[in-house]
Amino acid sequence: MPSEVGEGSDSLEDITPSHPTRQPRRRHRDPQQRPHRVTVRYNAAEYEEIRRAAADRSQTIARFCATSTLNDARGLSAGDPQDRLDRAIDELAGSRTQLARVGNNLNQITFVLNASGFHHPAELGAALELVQQAVARVDATAAELVGR
Repeated sequence: MPSEVGEGSDSLEDITPSHPTRQPRRRHRDPQQRPHRVTVRYNAAEYEEIRRAAADRSQTIARFCATSTLNDARGLSAGDPQDRLDRAIDELAGSRTQLARVGNNLNQITFVLNASGFHHPAELGAALELVQQAVARVDATAAELVGR
């Protein structure tokens, strides 16, 4: 039986997001219910291709189809602006995680040096300062993206 793709026809459980902590996003709600519905039919291969593309973007199939068709109708080829923003924030979150790991390693090195009776080498202080500056830049960039 062919699947119908409509405003609520796909379920969130069927989508595996590319970013494990991000749930698939639905389109923003309008103050009033959208009165027009379009029914589209796909063969199994086409449907699977659309499902994968929606999952890669952490979107429901309905949102993916709606934003794709609206972007095409509007002459936009760059994709959903919210999708690009979400991907940028995910990248910044990943960068912050990596910086936290570097900071953790620096703390472990400092602990071992202190336990052995050595003083802090100047390089550790400089490395810590660089990590703190990088974290501050990542945080400022994320705040700027979210605050727009």
